[in-house]
Amino acid sequence: MNFLNKQTIKSLPQAFDVLSVSENKEVDNAIVHIGVGGFHRSHQAFALAQLISQDPVKYAKWRITGVGVMPQDKELIANFREQDYLYTLRMVNADGEEKLMVIDAIQDFLHLDCELNKIIKKIASEHTKIVSLTITEGGYNYDFEKDAFKIENENIIHDLNNKQHPKTVFGLLARALEYRMSNTNSSIVLLSCDNIIGNGEILRKSLLSFLEGYDRTLRDWVKTNVFFPNCMVDRITPVPKKNDVEDLTNRFQVKDNCLVVSEDYFQWVIEKGKYLSEFPPLQLVGVEFVDKVLYYEKMKLGILNGGHTLVGLLGYALGYNTIHDAVLDPMISSVYNAYVHEEVIPVLSPISGVDYHEYYEKVKTRFANAMINDSTDRIISFSSDKFPKFILPIYQSQCELHKPKIRYVSIIVAAWWYYLRQNQIENGMSHVQDSLKGEWSIIFDDEDSSALKFIEYNPVFGDMGKNELFLSFYLEAINHFKAGTFKKYLNNLHLTR
Repeated sequence: MNFLNKQTIKSLPQAFDVLSVSENKEVDNAIVHIGVGGFHRSHQAFALAQLISQDPVKYAKWRITGVGVMPQDKELIANFREQDYLYTLRMVNADGEEKLMVIDAIQDFLHLDCELNKIIKKIASEHTKIVSLTITEGGYNYDFEKDAFKIENENIIHDLNNKQHPKTVFGLLARALEYRMSNTNSSIVLLSCDNIIGNGEILRKSLLSFLEGYDRTLRDWVKTNVFFPNCMVDRITPVPKKNDVEDLTNRFQVKDNCLVVSEDYFQWVIEKGKYLSEFPPLQLVGVEFVDKVLYYEKMKLGILNGGHTLVGLLGYALGYNTIHDAVLDPMISSVYNAYVHEEVIPVLSPISGVDYHEYYEKVKTRFANAMINDSTDRIISFSSDKFPKFILPIYQSQCELHKPKIRYVSIIVAAWWYYLRQNQIENGMSHVQDSLKGEWSIIFDDEDSSALKFIEYNPVFGDMGKNELFLSFYLEAINHFKAGTFKKYLNNLHLTR
């Protein structure tokens, strides 16, 4: 058994599709990516690897310098270096067919804690055209209810007062862009690839707000010289499990500690802009460039991401551990169907050439892909960051209609209440992964008042707790949870459809 690297790929079985592997490390690559998690490797790096393989000389510069910010990234970086920055992407479809691809899109991988100066110089280099990010919804430190950057965050305060030792993405970007302004004075693209409506605009607002207290001269330079296109990304990428690595090793005698597993579906929609003249020609590998990304974002966040949250929470409530098992449950499937067709699609704007009903059916098929083996726990994790982007906008849009339909939104929220309550009872929320875990723990200390206190938490739920129609539906579902009759309640909804 050998680790995957540039020597062992020469003897890989034919099952592996080895994209062009570069031997030239001297090329000044043009992309820096912050947050090299599984999704980035299955999505953006995958697309760039395909582009490079079309012409390894012409497109060599579109390789990536990865940047790790989180402590756990250090182990991943060590694994990447041991494997010569190669990794396997295992793509599987709903029929169980797999495709194994060796990806060579990452040229270097640095960590904020120990290689700060290298990162700053790389971002500041005139050869660097794009800094892309997948830092999760919470990484933008943005209060979506107030439409404001959370400047009072302790790590943000640290970065404003300790410019030489940044802890956050914003402190890092400020240092690097300051250096770029002083040395090359050249424009650059900052490309958010996270699941946020208007992700480029949110990144722009967050960075400019940070720079207001950091350096106003730099802020003014950024306004003129940095582009923040919006984009929409889509590929289901669960966290690889230990047995995924073991399975690959047992079948092919190659160990890959950087393995990524994903579905075979891929979508990337990017907003057009004047920066495109120095952008990789990703249209050659299926990326769409459009005038307005917003409608695609709302479609995906409402139907897919919101649907994931629904299926994950109801799946947990009915005892399912995986998304593919949960979505095949007739009651969950019926609620998901009703939510999409009655509450989501009616508030979406038309997109030329896109049928929302067909898109939903495709999403549902993707959820049922047992080969992905995605867990309900993963989907539920960090719901406090997801709800304001995936669920709240649907509720708010419905409330603008003459006869709003919000029953199924209320069921989703009640199911989240149930998930948190059960975890508080069973393990004191020790298993909960959520940015507001501390706040929820306090609220759920008193079960009798928890349902109302939960829905009154404005940063996540807005004015839901003041809406009488919503409260009637929400408390109805809560009461069925408390009485142990929630399954019967869902079944009755299912039967009446």
